[in-house]
Amino acid sequence: MRRLPIPIRVVEMSMVAGWLAIALALFALAPSIVPGAFSVFGLLISLVALIVSVFSVKKKGKKYFTITMAIVFVSVFLVNDGLRIWKPLEMPINIKLTLYGIFFFVVMGCAFLVARLATVKKQP
Repeated sequence: MRRLPIPIRVVEMSMVAGWLAIALALFALAPSIVPGAFSVFGLLISLVALIVSVFSVKKKGKKYFTITMAIVFVSVFLVNDGLRIWKPLEMPINIKLTLYGIFFFVVMGCAFLVARLATVKKQP
């Protein structure tokens, strides 16, 4: 009987993390539409989904992270009432810049971790 190079439990957990991240990112679209504080909650849920998707990179490649990243970008730049590019709600500029700063900090941190994990995975 042949042994699998990756334990099944690890593969299943990375798949669960990937699907959980995608589900969270899709769930974050709903509060992003609602004006006010709920759009901030939508942003926070999107960022949590992005962080969870990093855990799926270890053994399963970057596909879950890429899908989650695309959903999060659509959520923030096209759907979120306070941060979208097209006709955003009125919000003080310091709050908007803070939210964009948090978003870009988390995105860059996750992208750095994914790049590191992908190179570690390829080395024997």
